[in-house]
Amino acid sequence: MKQYPYTETTEIIMYKPKRKFKFNAKKYMPCVLSAFLASVITAGAVGVGGYYYMKPIKAQSVAYTNTNGTSSENGATPTLFSDTAASLSVTEIAKKVGPSCVGVINKAKVQPQRYYDPFSGRYYYYQSSDELVEQGSGSGIIISSDGYIVTNQHVIAEATEITVILNTGKEYTATLVGADEKSDLAVLKINESGLTAATLGDSSKVQVGDLAVAIGNPLGQELQGSVTAGVISAVNRKMTVDNRSYNLLQTDAAINPGNSGGALVNNRGEVIGINSIKMSQTGVEGIGFAIATAEAKPIIDDLMNEGYVSGRSLIGITVTESSNGLTVYSVSDGSGAQKAGIKQGDLIVKADGKVVKTGEELNDIRDAKKPGEYVTLTVIRNGELVEIKVKLMEDKPSDKN
Repeated sequence: MKQYPYTETTEIIMYKPKRKFKFNAKKYMPCVLSAFLASVITAGAVGVGGYYYMKPIKAQSVAYTNTNGTSSENGATPTLFSDTAASLSVTEIAKKVGPSCVGVINKAKVQPQRYYDPFSGRYYYYQSSDELVEQGSGSGIIISSDGYIVTNQHVIAEATEITVILNTGKEYTATLVGADEKSDLAVLKINESGLTAATLGDSSKVQVGDLAVAIGNPLGQELQGSVTAGVISAVNRKMTVDNRSYNLLQTDAAINPGNSGGALVNNRGEVIGINSIKMSQTGVEGIGFAIATAEAKPIIDDLMNEGYVSGRSLIGITVTESSNGLTVYSVSDGSGAQKAGIKQGDLIVKADGKVVKTGEELNDIRDAKKPGEYVTLTVIRNGELVEIKVKLMEDKPSDKN
């Protein structure tokens, strides 16, 4: 069986054209069935790795709709529909939510490139490393009038600079408040007030067959603010992309590269999902997925107030998978695993008495516990079975440790 390094913050595979995106149906349609994240990568290949953290800006006033139709500030209970709200047409939804949808441009410094001149036998370098170029674009949703914006983490991955473009065309340089690779969510902040904030609805009340309207920037800023409509095809759809599990809303509203981070809206004009993933296969249409707001809101709140998602457990190892178990590839310095005596080369065969052969199985056991609790790993070392009790630490950015 093929082995590969597994980390507790595994990376998501993106759809990555090597140069500025130009739609070519003949090129992109005949691909194998796969899930890809619906961002537009316009130059270079963007790797996804680790945490993205900057000092959080304390949230001021983020309004959410409650069942009684009143609003409450940031820190309120999960958002709920106003059941008495009138149903809107797609045209009315577009007018209401359109101003809350923005473009998000990922810029990075160009790495010096070299080429070989066969006539001189020398290598030459070109492109300045100080030059910022657009390497990807996606969408975002304004969630507060004072400039907080939610998008997908993969949209802003490894960005040196992030530009936000309002539907008016006005551009801002955004601050990255916090990003979470596991949930594929990120929060940005621009220095502006009086913005039109979207209302976050309660996705737990969404039913199959409900109207679903997607608003975003498919294929880049040239098609900014595109509106597509369909229905909710399924709720609580479980999907795994690169060993990372998601609980998603499925829709047949058209979602394409560039829609990532954009809004999926119900018939009341409330955002019920954040568009993220699409199925791609020859002959397959109308299978898109969005992160449900019920799942997203606690993460968004943590990112706004802490800069990371708190309360997650960490063992502190990377492993490679095999039919026999999980071989420890590396042990993080200062981690619970290192303190407990886990060593590189140990073969983990059980966790809390349960056989584990994949990183996902180990994650499931770890994720059921809180930081400060213990997980017992059964390992084979020098041909002998050894049980090692590991104290779980909180998984957070290194500059917050």
